[in-house]
Amino acid sequence: MGLHPRLSRPFTHLLLLFTATLLQPPPAESAEKTQTMVRLLSEHLEAARGTDGNYLAAVATKEAAWQEYQRAVAVLGVSVTASATSFYSDRREESRTIAGVSDNARSFAGHQAAITLKKPLYRKREQKAVEQATARFEAASALVEAADHALFGQLFLAWIEVLAARDLLQIAWDAVSRATAIRTEAQSQVQAGESTMDALGLEIARERLRWAELSEAQARLSLAEDRLTDYAGANAQVPAALTLESAVPNPIPELNRGGLIGVVEAHNPELRSARLNEEAARLEREKRDADHSPVVDLYASVSRGENDTASYIKDEQKVGIQVSVPLYTSGGITASVAQAEAEMRKAQALSMAIASRLRSQVSTAYARLQSSVVKLAAAKAQIQAAELHAEATHRGLLAGITTTGDLARAEAELLISRQKRLAEMLEFSQAWALLSVTTAQISPAFARRTH
Repeated sequence: MGLHPRLSRPFTHLLLLFTATLLQPPPAESAEKTQTMVRLLSEHLEAARGTDGNYLAAVATKEAAWQEYQRAVAVLGVSVTASATSFYSDRREESRTIAGVSDNARSFAGHQAAITLKKPLYRKREQKAVEQATARFEAASALVEAADHALFGQLFLAWIEVLAARDLLQIAWDAVSRATAIRTEAQSQVQAGESTMDALGLEIARERLRWAELSEAQARLSLAEDRLTDYAGANAQVPAALTLESAVPNPIPELNRGGLIGVVEAHNPELRSARLNEEAARLEREKRDADHSPVVDLYASVSRGENDTASYIKDEQKVGIQVSVPLYTSGGITASVAQAEAEMRKAQALSMAIASRLRSQVSTAYARLQSSVVKLAAAKAQIQAAELHAEATHRGLLAGITTTGDLARAEAELLISRQKRLAEMLEFSQAWALLSVTTAQISPAFARRTH
């Protein structure tokens, strides 16, 4: 499936572009704040790598795979062994000749030392083991990359949640301020005999509701900051100047679903790891089947021996080729191959399942992005209309045309509009992060730093 002609250039920096469009202060400040966000996220990611169990497990798996590769290669190399034997012998020897039979008792001590060198010439099983270890190491490397991307996605979402919680808290404070002002105005009207106690009671209830919403927003911010701390440590921080409230996400007209799926097929490390594990399972089958093949080794040995009674020293040098052919194993090799065949089918099925899940994931994320862009535009227009309505209602109240209840309802409509826009911005941010992780198109700015 081909990519959109202009897909690769903008998409390789999706997340960096998002951080640039996430904040829209004056142009002179934009680059500096974006760099600050990238720097802090990189530092938090580095800290999270040291404590995240999934990432550390992936790194350990890669190290184990590398050692497995080293072991597999070593089997095909030259091996040298040394042996030494020291013994005491007490034996009876019988000699038969024409003259008769003689029987002699002999006791002696003997010593022998030998050095043997062996070089495999043809070992199909071990050759397949090297290929398999290579595939497993590459799969483990891809698994580390996948764990790193997933960790970044989780950390970035923790950041986004902090930003959203801050905006929500600010909205809640504004709502409390407005509700307090309306309740104060209602009290004045009651004292002047222009309103009833029932109307005042309703405004008091609304003010209390706004205070409750404020408490909920504070709790949400606290939880979001705790989650970020869990990932990046106690020193993790999100600058106060960064908020989602000022964000205007940039639409992505150059991306398309087919192109995104193509990027996932080509670059997603989780999928690449699964396919390499599938290849390793296939090589495991071939390795076990190779047990039917002969083994050919070149060997050479040097030995020296002596015994103390016969006053005898013997040196021996041998060079040769050793061929071993399995003849009968009671069906063990056949059963082993059949087991590997089943494991290979399992790996293939898992690879297919991961590919299907990732295609669905990227399609869902892209659909959420498209939907959020439209909803954000509508939410912006709704906020503008709600602000105008609230302002008109407030002027009407001053002119005696509207009531405090009308103003409270207008303010509630404005509050709901702002909360809805914030929810849509959070939805957009989450979809963007998911899409960036799934397609493995995270900016190199967040890659592991070398020391």
